[in-house]
Amino acid sequence: MAYQRTTTLHHFLASFLLLSRLVSAQNVPPSVMSAGIDLLDASHILHFLEVVDAFGHVSLRNPDNSSQFLMTFAIAPAQATSQSIVTYEVENATAVGLTFNSSVVGAATPTGFAERFIHSEIYKKFPDVLAVLHSHTQEILPFANQAGVPLVSQMHTAPSLGSCGAPIFDVRTLPRTVLPDNQLHDLLVRNEALGDALANTFLNDSQVVLMRGHGMAVRAPSVRDAVFSSFYIKLDATVQLQGILLGGGTAPNALNQREVTDTGTTALTLVGRAWSLWVDQVDQIGLYTNDLRNKAAPSPTGF
Repeated sequence: MAYQRTTTLHHFLASFLLLSRLVSAQNVPPSVMSAGIDLLDASHILHFLEVVDAFGHVSLRNPDNSSQFLMTFAIAPAQATSQSIVTYEVENATAVGLTFNSSVVGAATPTGFAERFIHSEIYKKFPDVLAVLHSHTQEILPFANQAGVPLVSQMHTAPSLGSCGAPIFDVRTLPRTVLPDNQLHDLLVRNEALGDALANTFLNDSQVVLMRGHGMAVRAPSVRDAVFSSFYIKLDATVQLQGILLGGGTAPNALNQREVTDTGTTALTLVGRAWSLWVDQVDQIGLYTNDLRNKAAPSPTGF
């Protein structure tokens, strides 16, 4: 009897927790619900497309409050669900609480990514930026590590690299006021000062900054555009490296400024078709769970 009572209590508590999470999710504004759906899809698609692995993260500005952004806590992108999404303050990257579970706030929020300052400082510097992505994409690293060989637009789906190529963020060049000798020199962007230095590295028409020995940061007008850009930046790096091996120089037949501008306009019309395909693809794989878009109940098993 004691065992049965314990089991019944456990089921009751699990059901109560599940119900409270569902109510919390239902109480968010429609714009935030839509943003959460896209954020989860983005995390899963980025893993499916091998832009990220166990590491990397994507965020979007809160459509209901531009002084905040939404990003998962420190979890592999493929494993993100509604109960992984956190609302952060742009001002200092401090966690407000779980976006879709109002019972978890402030210090009770699970640990966030150490490099969330990449996101907060880009949002702070560029008010028109609505999404930010950071990845360790292997294909771009040769260009991040070779300042004399800029990564440039090689294809009409990669205009986000800009007309002059992607700038490089190198912590070795930072003044000691930004990265003192007594701080970790592990290439991670762990605080506001480093995030601000990275944000200041962007060039006017380039939406990406390469990070020496590390990866890249991408800014975008939407989270869907961030995913689209990052995937084709990855492919562009492969195409450019192949062109170099064929003897085409360091930037073989790159797009010129007019082509970058015009393909950028056209690329905005292509995102929807790609997004629809990618969502269908991740939906077929059991690893990925978008419990907001599929109207499934958030997992009651905890964090």
